[in-house]
Amino acid sequence: MSSTVLDGQTQIRGKCLYWRERMDDYDRWDPDVRPRDKRVLGSCFVEGKLWQVTVATLPEDCPEREHCRYHIQMY
Repeated sequence: MSSTVLDGQTQIRGKCLYWRERMDDYDRWDPDVRPRDKRVLGSCFVEGKLWQVTVATLPEDCPEREHCRYHIQMY
């Protein structure tokens, strides 16, 4: 897992300014779930859309970046 904090509030370098990632509360502390299989809730707080993925399948950026008029890349 990357060193990025998945708290649902912190901006993520290299991703959309409005994209947030939050670790699933149950998976965060469950020792039986492998780190790559822990669930992550991705969200665009401008559009209000949510996606659930695993740490291993986290998208490079917001899945809607090609269609979103608010997309601003964080550097």
